[in-house]
Amino acid sequence: MSHNKEPDLTGRIVLPGDPQYHAARLEFNTFFNRFPLVIVFAQETQDVVNAIRWAHYRAVPLRMRSGRHNYEGLSVVDAGIVIDVSEMKQVKVDHQRGTVTVQTGLRDIELYETLGAEGLVVPAGLCPTTGIAGFTLGGGQSSLSRPWGLIIDNLLELEMVDANGNVLYANADQHPDLFWASRGGGGGNFGICTSFRFRTHQIDTVAYASINWKLQDLEPVLRTWQNYTTPDADERLTPLLTITSGEQSLLLMQGVFLGSAEKLRRLLEPLLRAGSPQQVTIEEIPWLKAVSLIAATQPTSPLPFKSVGPFVDHLLPEEGIATIRRFINEPPQASTVTVFFHGLGGAVARVPNTATAYFYREALSNMSLFATWSAQEGIAPGIRWVEDFRRAMLPFTRGVYVNTPDLSIKNWPEAYYGGNFGRLTRVKAKYDPENVFRFPQSIPPA
Repeated sequence: MSHNKEPDLTGRIVLPGDPQYHAARLEFNTFFNRFPLVIVFAQETQDVVNAIRWAHYRAVPLRMRSGRHNYEGLSVVDAGIVIDVSEMKQVKVDHQRGTVTVQTGLRDIELYETLGAEGLVVPAGLCPTTGIAGFTLGGGQSSLSRPWGLIIDNLLELEMVDANGNVLYANADQHPDLFWASRGGGGGNFGICTSFRFRTHQIDTVAYASINWKLQDLEPVLRTWQNYTTPDADERLTPLLTITSGEQSLLLMQGVFLGSAEKLRRLLEPLLRAGSPQQVTIEEIPWLKAVSLIAATQPTSPLPFKSVGPFVDHLLPEEGIATIRRFINEPPQASTVTVFFHGLGGAVARVPNTATAYFYREALSNMSLFATWSAQEGIAPGIRWVEDFRRAMLPFTRGVYVNTPDLSIKNWPEAYYGGNFGRLTRVKAKYDPENVFRFPQSIPPA
């Protein structure tokens, strides 16, 4: 691609001297502090095209961003251009076809609320402020994963601007290799997505469960909880489990069930007999209320943290549960640590490992290890706690969710992509041969 004159940057442009620059460069993970040359808030697809061409002309690194939730702060870069789609939020529902086309600047909560107002849902994330672009491209695990699969299993088409600034549409018929790679190949590797078309589901009231215990009940609760993630467990329930210790402590099961509260209560009897539940709520509520109750247990405002999410693909043996207990009992100083289990399986596991780039289809759950700190001296111990914990769980886990990147993982191609990595590098070579879209742990061209 040759341009004799410098392409114009369009959109809302923020430069280092501007009053809004500091707010514009901040990540959700405030541990990172980076200073881009320019941040372009695209208002339409053409702004993305122009920004990519400008970056090429200037030979500066570029990063793309929608929700800023990258765990390693990879959606911002020193001395480069950040192309931010978060102000592109159009939504078009096609009731006849049961689909919705959305621009990629939406956040999970906006997608839920916009569709929920019409009795529809696309299974987006638990954390309300995550951007749907990165969330979707990595696979997209939700509170409806067991009945309806990952968000990529509901993705029909995407619009993407490639490394040359060309606009491509990828679906089952056009650029099917790019469509394959974009369903679990992680954000940022192949181009900048500007819109997605999803299949919608009808939703109204759901049965919601919330059960609290004291932390001392961890073993019987986890032992019982994991039975709700096995292939023979009722797929209408996607179970979640939060275990927090340090400056706060919490042992909480939550779940959304597509059925009656009465059936859910019967289903949860084994869990209600585990340990001594302190508070139990099992009720039928509007879907959007369930969304907000789950969102309330996720971190919602920016904070410094270290986190990583390995997959659990067999029921945890006693030794694995004992390892979790050991780490939960030893939180680093000035820190709050959490282990969060997200039940998978069901519809997720009915898609073969190689049918999309998301490889860990047979996992029973995804296990997120998370540390945050309230003072400077908590940083190193918090990061070390997550790293030591991940290593200690290697005998009981497999791979790592690409949406929870961890730059300390040496063998990351296998950890994120398993047997799909080779094919991903070939797709990369076809659509981005010059490796324009690169960052630590990005997919290299074959």
